[in-house]
Amino acid sequence: MIQLRTKKYYLFASLLVVGITFAMYRGVDALVTSSVKKEQQSEVYLVPVTQIPVLKEKLAQTNTENVLGEENFLTLEEFSQTVTAKSVYVEDLDTGTVLFERNSERILLPASTTKLMTALIALEEYQLNDVILVPQLPKLEGLKFEFRVGEKITVENLLKAALIQSSNDAAYILALSSERGLDGFVARMNERAKELHLINTQYKNPAGFDDDTQRSSAHDLVVLSKVFMKDNFLASVVAIKEAVITDISGEYEHYLTSTHQLLGVDPTVVGIKTGTTQGAAQVLITQFSREGHNIIVVVMGSDDRYLETTRLVDWIFSAYLWIDPKNLI
Repeated sequence: MIQLRTKKYYLFASLLVVGITFAMYRGVDALVTSSVKKEQQSEVYLVPVTQIPVLKEKLAQTNTENVLGEENFLTLEEFSQTVTAKSVYVEDLDTGTVLFERNSERILLPASTTKLMTALIALEEYQLNDVILVPQLPKLEGLKFEFRVGEKITVENLLKAALIQSSNDAAYILALSSERGLDGFVARMNERAKELHLINTQYKNPAGFDDDTQRSSAHDLVVLSKVFMKDNFLASVVAIKEAVITDISGEYEHYLTSTHQLLGVDPTVVGIKTGTTQGAAQVLITQFSREGHNIIVVVMGSDDRYLETTRLVDWIFSAYLWIDPKNLI
């Protein structure tokens, strides 16, 4: 009886630590959203938290009622040794719990994940049905001149091109055509980054081209992604595998294919964005809805982002249990 009571106290202490950690992360999110509109603040953690993720290896130390059965899983330390990306951040979006991280505050090149912020600022500058006259783009490496000069196209379709196909041209068209102009648009991107307390993030261009002053971190990308995915239109766009957009006359068609190769392959993937440059290597942000839980995974500086992301999320669901603390105390 004394041994059983000791085990229960140990488990209670473990869950108390998890609860305190959860409260700390909710506090961080409250700080992050402090400068966002009040209606956006109220959307954070609206769903009552009835389960919290706990590492099975912590539960295994108690052997309480044989919770884990005979299932084998890699411990956190064992799994960490298999991760090769320079920076990783994995969060349970429903509770704000960090499930895995490595160098998540390390400043790295964000590549085309920059376009998440580009899209947010575009929604400040335009209405979706606004029509833009395609301007002459600057001659920059990475621009493909996919749209004809003088072509009339809606902001909605340009956003689809930027987010699905990761079109650099579309990102530049949106920035160049705003009342702020290119420099003012990028300046607003940096202002918004400060408002969201993205302390490791700075932008030099709207497409994500490598630059000494273009930077972000895995943690910042998670914070940015959570704001981005609150917008129903943007969230729906990054879930699209293929699409066809046209100018307003319907004369010019543009076929779009998502650069996110897990979309349509893993049915639990709901978005969101890729990034690839020579300096950044492979960057990937992926949101999963699996087994009733919403998980976001960010890998930066990866040599095989899809394999690493898949292994990360599979390990999460093998190494964690979501538990109602009331049933275990």
